[in-house]
Amino acid sequence: MTSTQLHALLQHTYFDSIDQGDADRAVQAFTDDVAWSHYQVWEHHGHLRNRTDVFKERSEVRDFLAARIADMQVEGIRHRVTHVIVQGNEGAFRAEVVGVTGTSMRFFGWVELTGGSISRYIVGPEP
Repeated sequence: MTSTQLHALLQHTYFDSIDQGDADRAVQAFTDDVAWSHYQVWEHHGHLRNRTDVFKERSEVRDFLAARIADMQVEGIRHRVTHVIVQGNEGAFRAEVVGVTGTSMRFFGWVELTGGSISRYIVGPEP
């Protein structure tokens, strides 16, 4: 997978779908047995930055996103991938969450790829 392809998978399949309220489409970026770890980036609705959510199946990620999307939409945040690097079947990305007032918070991620999908996803806020 190229950096351009991973950028499209992250931005258009995953993050744009989250921002549009579509958890089913968002998880199409992942393998069925994805190792998914998310350290909270933007605090809102009781979701604090000291929390890490970890799942081992795409269906668990889908359920998590479906429950959280409404809170994110109320908050008005949008995700934007700014940088992507791929080497073999691994990649890294830098992105930001942007609020309705223009406030943004950067985060970074690590992915591993299998068959054109993300099989490991690790995300955390930039210090």
